[in-house]
Amino acid sequence: MTPDCGKLARAWTRINEDADPPVPWRDGNKIPWHDADFSERMLGIHLDQGSHMASRTIDIINHHVGWLCDRLQAALGKDQGLRVLDVGCGPGLYCHELARRGHKAVGFDFAPAPLRHAQEVAEREGLDCTFHHADLTDLNDETLAQFGKVDAITFWFGEFNSFRKDVAASFLKRLSRVLEPGGFLALEVQPYDGFVREDATDWQLHAASPLCDGPHFWLQRHNWDETVQAEITVYWIIDARTGEAERFAQCHQAWKDEDLVAALGDAGLDGAVFEPPITGCDERFEFPVVTVRKGR
Repeated sequence: MTPDCGKLARAWTRINEDADPPVPWRDGNKIPWHDADFSERMLGIHLDQGSHMASRTIDIINHHVGWLCDRLQAALGKDQGLRVLDVGCGPGLYCHELARRGHKAVGFDFAPAPLRHAQEVAEREGLDCTFHHADLTDLNDETLAQFGKVDAITFWFGEFNSFRKDVAASFLKRLSRVLEPGGFLALEVQPYDGFVREDATDWQLHAASPLCDGPHFWLQRHNWDETVQAEITVYWIIDARTGEAERFAQCHQAWKDEDLVAALGDAGLDGAVFEPPITGCDERFEFPVVTVRKGR
């Protein structure tokens, strides 16, 4: 198919008129995890054992779950039978492994295709897992009741940093409500000093990617906003077959340790312990873990 030059011209105009520099959250928020087609493309990347881009490889996940089970044993005195809630569970890889080790896993996510895969695997293997479609930023009482009370909560892969501070502080309080007194939370957080504070623009050619299922130009603009201590990356995807352009944006919030401890404390979660990345496999895809306990 020959690209439509009119569409290419409109794409150029849109890119040229885009906010410069873009402002985190004002000029875009998150890539569309909830979109059916996008989540189908992402599912393949989640399950790709040659990449850590969406989910870790099974070997790394097994190391993480082993680490978690050791911490749960030390904190709660049980090596089986605990109820663990995994926030942003994706295709359920952490939940499945927890269930194989004798725990009861509850997962929720916003993306439909990974959730479907998570449920299919649990049913096929007879694993003690339940999965829910839920929006972390809108955890109402009915949704929390569906989760039920849990002994531990996990939030992996630095996805916590994808939300503004006020939004994160709010959902920490909501999540804390389902955690049993004395319960345990493990939060993997992108380190404050690990954020790239230099602006950069890049472009690439791809045969396909999570943002487009065919050949396309990938234009990327990264900006750091010192005022709000956050980054925004804007992606312009131009379909080489049609000339159609689509804009995506993703933001990440940096947290100083003391601010994170304060937000956790406001949610009734205390005794913060900062631990290094569990395996150290790759500083781009694995981050320090903060553990806290809910007051009794």
